[in-house]
Amino acid sequence: MSKLILRIGLLILFSTLTRPLALATYVNDIPFAFENGFVVVEAKIKGDAPVHVVVATGSEYSIADTASLQKYELPVYYAPDGLMAGRNDKFYSYTKVSSVRTSDSKAKDVAMRLGSMGQISQMAGREVFAALGADFFEGQAVQIDFKNKVLRFLDKPAVDALKGKSAAANKILLQMAEKESNPFLRTFRVPLVTDVTFDGKKSKLLLDTGKPTHLALSLSVAKNVGFTLPAENDPPRDERVKSLRLGTSEMSDLPVIVYPKGSNAEKSISKYGAVAGSSFLKDFVVTFDFRSGLIVLERS
Repeated sequence: MSKLILRIGLLILFSTLTRPLALATYVNDIPFAFENGFVVVEAKIKGDAPVHVVVATGSEYSIADTASLQKYELPVYYAPDGLMAGRNDKFYSYTKVSSVRTSDSKAKDVAMRLGSMGQISQMAGREVFAALGADFFEGQAVQIDFKNKVLRFLDKPAVDALKGKSAAANKILLQMAEKESNPFLRTFRVPLVTDVTFDGKKSKLLLDTGKPTHLALSLSVAKNVGFTLPAENDPPRDERVKSLRLGTSEMSDLPVIVYPKGSNAEKSISKYGAVAGSSFLKDFVVTFDFRSGLIVLERS
């Protein structure tokens, strides 16, 4: 019996010594497909049910496909969208999805709002169950390496990138704005940057991997920069800005798009001022540290 115990002990010791120390920097490389501007990742829900999801860092709340509720036996709930006044009250529908994870990420129970993933599924070339937003990434640091098409969930704060002048010189370091305060609704921090200028005009900028665009300006920012605004039923206008300053870094001659008033795209942008989508971010290795509120852009 003692020899058997010794052999088991040696086997455990050997397996421990030969195990790669992958946790020193990140847990693992999680491959993704980059389809028509969408970061598509294999995930699991409810323990082991396989699904495809898109990564939407700029979406405050994750969104599940209404058409998939019956398939995955998910319930539907309703909640007030703000203060109840007794009339003209607004509600939103949501479902509770248990054990949502992408490979080595933390498994989380997420209350996902309901919407349609049909158009995204068509563009991604596969059935997409949900868009994972800031509520899923809360408390985590995720790195998106567009060149190698992998995600990495970091086990160290992104603030480590500040250590050493040579390291910091090769990176654009940005601070996320604080999350909105709402006593009637739980809110989450999104990668919104306030230290931004377009052609010298101050703006806010949301970094959203869920938008398959380059840079999109709200009507107010576009007007401030001096662009001619599209009429309500006109197609979007393609323009160029001479300079974009992000923190202490500056880029020149960049394409931007301005959507017409009343369009869904314009409504989603107007809240933030401007949006940098995946077509802009794909030239970087981007780290979103939702724990410390730091964003790191590094040229790939």
